[in-house]
Amino acid sequence: MSEKKELLWGLLAGCFSSLFWMLSIPPFEFSEAAYIAFVPLLLWLKTRPRWRTSLVVALLAGTVAWFVILIWLRHVTLMGTLGLAAVLGLVFVVWVAQARWLLPRAEGKVFLLRLLAWLALAGSWVVLEWFREWFLYGFPWAPLALSQWERPVVLQVAAWTGASGVSFLLILFNACVAHTLWMRATAKERKFWSGWFSPDLYAGMLLLIFCIVLFFKTLPAPGSFETLFRAGVVQPYILPDLKWEEGREAENMSILEEQTRFVGMMENDLVLWPESATPWPVMGNLAMQMRVERLAQQIERPILMGNLAHHPAENIWENGVFLVEAEAGLRPEYYVKRELVPFGEYVPAPFDWLVEKFVSTMGAFVPGQAHGVLSLELGEQRVHLGPLVCYEDIFPSLARDSVRAGAEVLFVATNNAWYGEEGGAPQHAAHSVLRAVENRRPVIRCGNGGWSGWIDAYGTVREVLRDDRGSVYFRGGGNFTVKQEYYWLRRQTFYTRHGDWFVGVCGGLVAASLLFVPLGRD
Repeated sequence: MSEKKELLWGLLAGCFSSLFWMLSIPPFEFSEAAYIAFVPLLLWLKTRPRWRTSLVVALLAGTVAWFVILIWLRHVTLMGTLGLAAVLGLVFVVWVAQARWLLPRAEGKVFLLRLLAWLALAGSWVVLEWFREWFLYGFPWAPLALSQWERPVVLQVAAWTGASGVSFLLILFNACVAHTLWMRATAKERKFWSGWFSPDLYAGMLLLIFCIVLFFKTLPAPGSFETLFRAGVVQPYILPDLKWEEGREAENMSILEEQTRFVGMMENDLVLWPESATPWPVMGNLAMQMRVERLAQQIERPILMGNLAHHPAENIWENGVFLVEAEAGLRPEYYVKRELVPFGEYVPAPFDWLVEKFVSTMGAFVPGQAHGVLSLELGEQRVHLGPLVCYEDIFPSLARDSVRAGAEVLFVATNNAWYGEEGGAPQHAAHSVLRAVENRRPVIRCGNGGWSGWIDAYGTVREVLRDDRGSVYFRGGGNFTVKQEYYWLRRQTFYTRHGDWFVGVCGGLVAASLLFVPLGRD
């Protein structure tokens, strides 16, 4: 085949794979696309295209897919979105390069060696997703497991393996389907049992059956949930670029107070505010502190808020979660955000002398070092909340550390209004579903302009704040009754206790494939 024709076929395969990949990620509701997303590309790689062509197609397909997945980020920086998509595209190239090397060498081998090759491809994907959590400044956004955020049946394995186990399953199924189709298309003898019903396909289907059985095994018994508290959620929807605009601070604060009083008239145990809720820091600005304390006294509820702390003597800023109690006022202990947004909340070295932050709010922020679990007295009940700010819920390790420290509920205070009313908010919220299942802890989210809601310990979205049009993007408030199953009140999952052990297993599978899949002529 000529190189030009080879490239055209590769681009066609890359287009289909990119399309299915993008459609599987929220806000699109085509989760099933993840099971076949990479089949076109794997089939093309089985034709043994030239290495240069394979890498070019991989880079184009990966970059385009990531740019569309992250399209909402252009509201902050278009060039930054393109650059980030290109970097993530390079990570995808690494996976395609392994597939290009491994697939020809697995052809014609016995089933167990082929299965090892497919396991290695899935393991490689998992290792690369884990690598993204630590590479450069960390961006484990949109793992393939995110595609299943509305499919709790498949998600339950995450309580043992983390979300990486779900990604592993999806890639393995893609590889099994691709090989089955390839054998069906190239087999000289059209035999029924060795065609569609190949052992490779059996392996993928058995894993899916295992997930279904696991789902029914872990289903909570009827009436096994205990009500923890009733939370009032305030969604002020103040545009971020107007929040700190000189002359509008008082108006923005009045909007927040008005919505809080509205929610305070409902029956709830505490009131939640989103990230950086007030136009001035609640700690380090006495007038702001007193105003919020007075509001908590008026509604006679504690206010758990995302907010800022400013320490003028050192000129230190902190983004975190604070608790204001109706009688005691602002509690001195608070949570400080551990994972700051590079180029948003700080400019990392060595770029700090070259560029400024994309988001020009206050000064540079200092990261926290502790899990910052907050204890709340709600009537006769004490609840331990694990705070996460903004995109911290995309980092599995942060939520896990909070639960290991005693968090019974995870609280995410965020502000997705920076990214318009597209896919950013629901795509971000989908990560909280993964954290809920991994740790068997309810997750409650409060966003400035949406997505606000809560997710139970099995990854089911229980309630979402919506307006009369069914949109999550609006100014208002509401109540959520947060519950937890008795069994998990004081227990931790295997994943919470042991962390990313499955990533190590996946690395071992990759190494084993290099050693035991016989080398062949390429």
